[in-house]
Amino acid sequence: MLMDRGVLVRWNDEKGFGFIQPEKNAAQDVFIHISVLKKMARKPIVGDSILFQTEVQNDGKRKAVIASIEGVAVIAASSAPRSHSRITSTNRNDNAHRSRKSPFSTLIPLLIIVAIGIFGFKQYQAVNEVPVLTNGDIEQMPMDDTQAHTQAPATSGFQCEAGKTHCSHMSSCAEATFYIQHCPNTQIDGDGDGVPCESQWCR
Repeated sequence: MLMDRGVLVRWNDEKGFGFIQPEKNAAQDVFIHISVLKKMARKPIVGDSILFQTEVQNDGKRKAVIASIEGVAVIAASSAPRSHSRITSTNRNDNAHRSRKSPFSTLIPLLIIVAIGIFGFKQYQAVNEVPVLTNGDIEQMPMDDTQAHTQAPATSGFQCEAGKTHCSHMSSCAEATFYIQHCPNTQIDGDGDGVPCESQWCR
């Protein structure tokens, strides 16, 4: 289909329309809207050579329905959707990657928090736990000298009695010897030679 040629003589960039003065039938300018030039690489400017086809409107004026700017590249219609599809595909891949990562990125901090909580609870238990002593533990515990003397077995048939600390309280050298070896606070070895009650029982 043959295209008419003309020159863009007026253009309102804000409103997106202007007028073409055709080479033929120049008596009447042709109205042109930006929508018919949307595939062009740039916006039209006054002085551009325009190739166009027209139709007559209801008011008798002519309007360009197909147009292009001569010498200006035409943007392929399929390029925009293709790039859009690439962007959409990339976004989908990114979202899928994030969705795959998100459970792990959430789970790891949760595991760390749980581990810290368990460790802290065990430390709390260890600090506050009261040890329970068994009979074996009690038997193995060291005793001080007082307990040792008090709880010493009465191997000779004697046992430590409170207030029995002097030789006058003893009934024999054996008892005095038992007391000096097993009972505390005795006063039955005046010269400190380890032999008790030398003047009475152990002569």
